[in-house]
Parts: sequence; structure tokens; C-alpha cells
Amino acid sequence: MARQNTAIYQKIAEKRANLELLREFKTLTDELANELESIGDRLETVRDGTSSVALILSNWQRIIQSISLASLCLLKSTNGPSVDRDAYPEPLIRINLNESDNNEQEEIVDEEQQEENSEESGGAS
Repeated sequence: MARQNTAIYQKIAEKRANLELLREFKTLTDELANELESIGDRLETVRDGTSSVALILSNWQRIIQSISLASLCLLKSTNGPSVDRDAYPEPLIRINLNESDNNEQEEIVDEEQQEENSEESGGAS
């Protein structure tokens, strides 16, 4: 009978150990579920961001055209008679899209710098 009691106590101890493992497993799975939900929320944020980037990229041609138009308007208004240059923003920076245009752009920039230098020295005299 003592052997039966020890066998029963041993089974009870095993069941308690299994119960503790199951509780720990449940806690870990709950934490995993919470982390996965958090990752899902972050992915939604990323998706929203990528859709915004996609919208910007789809409008990129219009953005370039707007910049060109603003640059042309600025150029036309500064070539007019007696214009107060302080009233206008600085000229836009041009970025070469093709390397073949590199030499042309450098010549244009050099000419613009020479014109600015001659205007500054002419205005100071």
C-alpha cells in the first residue's frame, strides 16, 4: 500500500509539473500573440507610408514640371526692369539627370556665376 501511495504522489507531482509547464506555455503564447499584433500594427503604418510614397512617385512628373515652371517664372521675373532681387527666393538647384548633359550644365552654371559677378561689381561701382 505504501508503494501505491508513493506512485499516486509521484503521478500528482508529474501532473503539477505538467500544469506549470502548460501555464508557462499559455503565458508565452499570449505574449507572442501580443507581439504579433504589434507587428501587424507596425506593418499597417509601413503600408500607409508606402502608399504615400507611391502617390508621390506617381506624381513625380508633375512635381518636376512645377519646379521647372517656378524656375522659369523666377528667371523671367529677375530679367525684368528694376526688380528688387531680395523679394524673390534663391534660385532652385539643378540636378543632372543625364551624364551627357554634365558639360552643358557646367557651362550654364559658369555663365550664371559670371553674370552675377558682373552685376555685383557693376552695381557696386
